[in-house]
Amino acid sequence: MIPSDVIRAAVIFATVLGAGSGLSPSAAQESATDVGFVEAMSGRVVAFVRGSPVLVDVLDVISERTRLDLLANSELRLCHYRIGRFVTMRGPARITVSADGITVQAGNPVDVSPVTCALVQTSKYQGGLVARGVTFKK
Repeated sequence: MIPSDVIRAAVIFATVLGAGSGLSPSAAQESATDVGFVEAMSGRVVAFVRGSPVLVDVLDVISERTRLDLLANSELRLCHYRIGRFVTMRGPARITVSADGITVQAGNPVDVSPVTCALVQTSKYQGGLVARGVTFKK
């Protein structure tokens, strides 16, 4: 039989540990709302996430219902997870990205590439070098 003091201490410890972990239930929900990532860009692209503007850069993750404003002469190429393809947008344009697709509110239409893409996975291998557009010479 386990003494009640030990059980009470274990419950208190688990409660404090859970509360002090810094993770809120909304943090877990936020990671589930990622709909794509930026593969390449040129010019200036502003994303409005929860009402605040942020400059977009390569490898930024795009969340559900993100509004993108592409300024003149800008180009953005992103991988949309549900579509499974790279999509290219050219400015000037105002675009909303959601899990269901991409809505062009103003500007040029979106080009959908035949090249497929997927959610970025964490590698189980350590070390190494990743380079794009580089040829290997022996």
